[in-house]
Amino acid sequence: MRVAKNSLIGLLMEEGEEDLAVLIARSDLPEYLLTERDAGALAAIGLSNDELYALLPEIEGAERREGEGMSVGDLARLEQTVSDRWAHLVQDWNGKPRA
Repeated sequence: MRVAKNSLIGLLMEEGEEDLAVLIARSDLPEYLLTERDAGALAAIGLSNDELYALLPEIEGAERREGEGMSVGDLARLEQTVSDRWAHLVQDWNGKPRA
């Protein structure tokens, strides 16, 4: 099944899986994932096959509602959220206190 990377990231953010969403957003995975082809790479990041397949119906429904994908404004907000979360994670990993 073909899944938009942004749809997967958005759903993970909604589910409270910000860390995993950031890792996927920062990965070298293509913009459109093929579940069979990319399952191993997603598992290496932390999204198991079982978790991925459990999310597929929700992702498919979200993609249908969004038409061709996210609007430019939604994508910009998602990118900013991922960027902010990534910066937060890097600070935590480096042991630096947050401002």
